[in-house]
Amino acid sequence: MSESHPSPLPTALVLDTSFLRTIGGTGSDSYQTFIEYVRSKDRELYLSRGVTEELNEQRGYISVDWVGRADTTEWITLVGEVQPGVRVHDGPRAGEVMDRVHERLAAFEQTNPDELRKTDSELPAVGVMLLGSTSHDSVGALMDDRNAERAIAGVIENSYYEGRIRVIDIWTAIEYMESQLG
Repeated sequence: MSESHPSPLPTALVLDTSFLRTIGGTGSDSYQTFIEYVRSKDRELYLSRGVTEELNEQRGYISVDWVGRADTTEWITLVGEVQPGVRVHDGPRAGEVMDRVHERLAAFEQTNPDELRKTDSELPAVGVMLLGSTSHDSVGALMDDRNAERAIAGVIENSYYEGRIRVIDIWTAIEYMESQLG
């Protein structure tokens, strides 16, 4: 499942919509801690295509325009479509990771896989792409969704990506960030 001690947080952080919704707006302490940590510790944030679509759909419900910020800041990057054939060393291909996570998540949610959005499933696939195309040696998927956390962790466990793609829940991340900011 999610890590209990994410020390240190990876330099690449893929954000889920659940994380962004829970963290709140500019007036919340969690948001302020998060932004201060990201800026002071040189972390890079990534928004997947699915998260970008969800944020655009929920524009009135999430107080921060994360997609707009990606256009104006260097530390938030919008990621294009998942490239299913990308793999790192002997790890499974990004598309395989995404499909396996999607199947597990559908089972956890007791939902037909065809009716379930692939937003959560694409997060570790984006992690595979970032490991293969950037200098990051690990990627953190920040979220607030227990079923998605379990599905992702179960797929990357015992693969090349274990420890390289790390699922970190919001409160563990915020607690760690607070401890580092002192």
